Amino acid sequence: MSVSYAILADIVGSRTLADRPDAQRTFREALTQAARGLGLLQEPYATVGDEFQALAPTLDGALLLTLRTQLLLPEGLELRFGIGQGEARTVSEDAATPIQDGPAWWRAREAIDAAHEAQQRTGFVRTRAVLDDAGATATLNAMLVLRDQAVSRLQDRPRRMLAALLGGATQVEVAAQQGVSQAAVSSVVRGSGAGLLEAQRLLEALGGAGEQGQAL
Repeated sequence: MSVSYAILADIVGSRTLADRPDAQRTFREALTQAARGLGLLQEPYATVGDEFQALAPTLDGALLLTLRTQLLLPEGLELRFGIGQGEARTVSEDAATPIQDGPAWWRAREAIDAAHEAQQRTGFVRTRAVLDDAGATATLNAMLVLRDQAVSRLQDRPRRMLAALLGGATQVEVAAQQGVSQAAVSSVVRGSGAGLLEAQRLLEALGGAGEQGQAL
């Protein structure tokens, strides 16, 4: 069985958006930019209502997609994510986008429901995952709670800096993009963004272990 990672995303507070068409375009643009270079099996696309879907071949790819997207979105626009590990079967390719089913999607639905529930308790949780192993799921979600909290505390410019760095830009390139000194970027990397970047490094390591079928 081929294991992949289904990603569901829905809009936080969609009914309160003043300009829904413009917001939808912003969400699509952020997801498209966040997906660059990740080698996704299915690029992010909009489905019915306020939902988007994507399919990644690896856990670290799914995790990086969700983090990049969070950092790229402007203030006032947010997505909630659910990641599910398992088989994803194509049911029909007749539509413009494939219709899929399988355990990966069922778990992604379970995960996004859990993210919604956790958000109601904490206010800042935006990401949940459901993996094959219950212990691995708990470990990963504990780290995602801390990651989501760190993202929620970032100001707009550090968000943009970190999004660019996680997209492969150097500190010098980010400084030029943002019109600041390289020292200012380094300050974010060593300050407000330090824990976030280190957590992402560890999550990517966990993703590598998952690809090899090892327990976290």
